Amino acid sequence: MDRTAGGAGRRRRGGVCGMSIASGGGPAPPGGSPRGGAPPGGATTGGAAVAVLPEPGLRLAGSTPELLVQVRNLTERLAGEGQAMSQEERVSLISELETLKNVCAGAQAAVTLDLHEQAALDRQASAGEMGHRRREREGVTLELTMARRVSPQRSRSLIELTKALHDRLPHTLAAFRSGRVSEWAATLVVKETKELTDEQARRVDEGLEPTLGSCSEGRLQKRAAALAYEADKRGFLARHARAVKDRFVSVRPAPEGMVRLCALLPLGEGVAVHKALTEHAAAARASGDERTKQQLCADRLVHLVTGVDPVEQGFPVEIGLVMSDRALLADGGDSARVPGYGPLPAALARMIAALGSTREGEVSAARAWVRRLVLDPVDSTLADLDPGRRLFSGPLRRFVLTRDQVCAMPYCTAPIQDVDHVERARDGGVTTTGNGQGLCRACNLDKEAEELSTEEVTAADGSRAVRVRTRYGQTAYSQPPPLLDTTDDLGARAHGARQPWWRAGPGALAEVAEEAWAEVDDLLAEQMAGEDELCQDTDRGGEDEAC
Repeated sequence: MDRTAGGAGRRRRGGVCGMSIASGGGPAPPGGSPRGGAPPGGATTGGAAVAVLPEPGLRLAGSTPELLVQVRNLTERLAGEGQAMSQEERVSLISELETLKNVCAGAQAAVTLDLHEQAALDRQASAGEMGHRRREREGVTLELTMARRVSPQRSRSLIELTKALHDRLPHTLAAFRSGRVSEWAATLVVKETKELTDEQARRVDEGLEPTLGSCSEGRLQKRAAALAYEADKRGFLARHARAVKDRFVSVRPAPEGMVRLCALLPLGEGVAVHKALTEHAAAARASGDERTKQQLCADRLVHLVTGVDPVEQGFPVEIGLVMSDRALLADGGDSARVPGYGPLPAALARMIAALGSTREGEVSAARAWVRRLVLDPVDSTLADLDPGRRLFSGPLRRFVLTRDQVCAMPYCTAPIQDVDHVERARDGGVTTTGNGQGLCRACNLDKEAEELSTEEVTAADGSRAVRVRTRYGQTAYSQPPPLLDTTDDLGARAHGARQPWWRAGPGALAEVAEEAWAEVDDLLAEQMAGEDELCQDTDRGGEDEAC
């Protein structure tokens, strides 16, 4: 069966559907830029991987559809220099471009649905090739990820959006395709109707038709929610009961060395928690506490959950802290990095390394553990570890997790759950750091289901990269970024060079390395001596068996 987007047997819906697109060879491997920076002509993703894609649009083979030529020509015109215009003309152009943007998004949705349906036919035709390994996945998630340069999770949402609009919301789809509403507005309507039956969703869609394109996105969402409630009042109560089962607590990185702790709770419980915290804060303020209300609420929450007062006591920690010798020894401005969190200022990293806490309270040296990871002093990448294993476990797994930081699939920023072989073990791939990559669970499954091929290659600058080729001809490259984004590295990227003129060369760095690590050894020796003394004291008292 033809595996192009216009293969035989597909049904047409008009418009841009039915185009036959085939992409040719991919770009050359990345090179000539800092690790983690975007090579010339490439695109830097939001995650650890750097995807190097062709110039805007696909590289075409064979005959080129006229519509695709026109789209490419328009893209080049819009990307060119602006022309002299009056203010009225500029406003009109902005309005027309907004409509064009929505129409383009609608066209993308139509082509995405066709791509998804054709992939299902291709999957059925080749089901015997994969045997028991065949998984019924979406089939085009990673194709769409690379084509639209979004995360795989976003790609899955876009596929669901196109199917819901076509099957259940014809009026919203028509407004979307004509440019009257944006992709986000259509997404909000789908979100508010996803729990309804097809018939109920169509009634809501009919009720929204007069307001589509004539109100803000927020008002459209409220109108859709109100109509959805009227269409299924009993279902609203049932959905609330199910939502209670989905309560959870999550944590996400926040700027300036902070994290954002979030809880999804039933209405009554959430209000009760907030009321208890605010009442405590009000009482403390009344008794003379100088902290703000927000600070008191945050400290009280930590105290109630952990039993430790963050103001009076420091927290025992076990943390993987990646930092250079310059950052550790107090005279360097290099940032440090906590795997799974991100960069930390050098001063804050030194406080964690010295105190085992981010506050001034004291923590026993026996309770504060920092796992140190050694860096290559030249390019800030981790040195290799234990080769020759069948599975990625122990130090080998920790190495890959720390190096890749997030899912290594281009444009994916999900946490790593699986460490997989770049070249499959059944195809002769060895279990080494060079042949390993960290992937989220979804990308690992989609990699098999969509028949992606991955290969370790060497970039022009000598660094390691992984080439990813999709079933329908797209090519991308991914590289792990430097673990430490130093000020010099960021300056080099901004100036488009690997080394700015003010950065000392490897020889100068090597001169200070020996003295730096000697001081590190002294610091570690002092810490170990303090821990040994503490263990001897507790052994005599018989109160601590942890040592």
